[in-house]
Amino acid sequence: MRALWTVGALVALALLPGTARAQAEGLQPDLRDGFEALEAWRFDRARDAATRIMERGDADPVTLAYLATVKLNHGDYAGAEALFREAEAAGAPAFLLRDLTTAQATADAIEGYVETVTDRFVLRHPPGRDAILVPFAEATLEAAMSALAPLLGFEPRGRTLVEVYPSAQTLSRVSTLTAEEIANSGTIALCKWNRLMITSPRGVVFGYAWRDTLAHELAHLLIGGASQNRAPIWLHEGLAKYVETAWRGEVGEGISVEQQERLRDAARSGELIPFSRMHPSMAKLPTQEQTSLAFAEVFTFVEFLVEKRAWTGVQRVLSALGEGSSVESAMRDVYGQSFAQLEEAWKAWVRERPVRVPPAAHVVKGSQPIVVKERPDTPDDELHGVPEEARRYARAADLLYARGRIEGAKLELQKAFRISPTAPLSAKLARVALQSGDLAAAEEAARKASEMSPHLAGPNVTLAEVLVRQDKKREAAVPLQRAIDVNPFDPRIHELTLAALGEDGDPERRAHARKALSLMEAPARPRSGGLGSGAMVRIEGPPFSRVYLSRDGGPFMATRALTPTAPFSVEPGTYEVRLLPPTGEPVQTRVVVKPVADPQTVQTVVAEPTGT
Repeated sequence: MRALWTVGALVALALLPGTARAQAEGLQPDLRDGFEALEAWRFDRARDAATRIMERGDADPVTLAYLATVKLNHGDYAGAEALFREAEAAGAPAFLLRDLTTAQATADAIEGYVETVTDRFVLRHPPGRDAILVPFAEATLEAAMSALAPLLGFEPRGRTLVEVYPSAQTLSRVSTLTAEEIANSGTIALCKWNRLMITSPRGVVFGYAWRDTLAHELAHLLIGGASQNRAPIWLHEGLAKYVETAWRGEVGEGISVEQQERLRDAARSGELIPFSRMHPSMAKLPTQEQTSLAFAEVFTFVEFLVEKRAWTGVQRVLSALGEGSSVESAMRDVYGQSFAQLEEAWKAWVRERPVRVPPAAHVVKGSQPIVVKERPDTPDDELHGVPEEARRYARAADLLYARGRIEGAKLELQKAFRISPTAPLSAKLARVALQSGDLAAAEEAARKASEMSPHLAGPNVTLAEVLVRQDKKREAAVPLQRAIDVNPFDPRIHELTLAALGEDGDPERRAHARKALSLMEAPARPRSGGLGSGAMVRIEGPPFSRVYLSRDGGPFMATRALTPTAPFSVEPGTYEVRLLPPTGEPVQTRVVVKPVADPQTVQTVVAEPTGT
């Protein structure tokens, strides 16, 4: 998704009447450069301009709206809302305030979220179970940035913000997507406002390829920066789809055999989706089937371009777009043909393109329809998609299994499988065989289930259990990894990880598995009540530093605010303040928030660093 609010902002300002027009014509160079940087997805440059503006103390309505937008694009939603309201009160034009409702909705949605900081990322998520994702997300994001930045020719200077939402409903609240668009298109992640936004796998029936999704959204951020937000949507999505697997070591492994076959059939029958219909977003296509076909089209178009001029050609196109060239001009300069000629050549090529089987060890993003849950922790229906007649036999098998009649359960499941030869039923057959001690039959059924639906975590966990029981612990690593990549919220994954690693296994992985089990065993945690009440504080420090507070030697809590912060509520007392600048190491200091007669009186605290 592309940030559109600044399109034509300077032009629109220049067309305003009277005083507002005079303000526009007299824009400071920093403000003009800042608006242009926001439009170009050069958020580091926009932040630098905002820093210079704040140091001068400029506070006219247009400047306040600009500073609000920069704060929004750096994840301080309460601060952005406060500045938008100041700008509104001062008479800023309405089109500069259109993100006010987004800032307010997002501030409300992420209240109480916790943060994990790495060298290049800040990960936010609700407290509790979603912390299970953190070590896997860190590894994915760091590997993806290292792989993608050289391919695409761009890397941000600051830390990239990543937010994990418990449900697709939350994603809808904080974005421009409606719940209907999410359900129809299967879009459960976005890159917008300089952040990556994904739905937790626990909010999707059976989960989804969430790690490739993270890499996909990161690719969008880098493509936007490399092209200065001028890449057309088909190129954006094609590149992101093509490179989303690079974090695992190879690009071009992100479409399934079924997608490739549907693409070839559509190319041969003349039923391809025109690239123009993909604008302004793939999420606007009416069905998941069309979305899947569109992704296969743009994926293979990028594959076609890479085969012609390698990654140097792609980088030249992105650079030319960033310098203002049209798509037509950039394509002709790099590939020596018009876009129409390239498109026709690609159509002929894709009709004869051989189907390529993705590696068995990996889950292919988009290989299953996305079904979002109303409530994120609702248990999955393990027979989702199995017809009713087969379900009746499966339910009978469950009753027999519960009574210890294993052979009877096996016969009922075999009847169900003959009606509906699906992975969930094959996985159930494997579990019954495992219970009866027939490990060979259990392995055969589990492998069949995993091969039929490698994108489902359940069959992979069952296969891993069979392999661990047979002391084939090294082999168990592959299905366990597939399960983690889809839905790491099954406690059996982490129990089997511990069993496969053994007492002398990798200490870090054992620690992650034990923590995951403790998180799943713990009762659901309510969101934090914040830092208390009794005083209002505004913290100043090096501009755009993230603020974390600790009291009485406790852990540092994320305020989700950037310096200079909007006023927020705390309990009076002495605090350790950690300031995390956009780049580099944090600095730490101690501040005192005094008791006051009127708790609404705002105390301004200047956090001077006293050490690292």
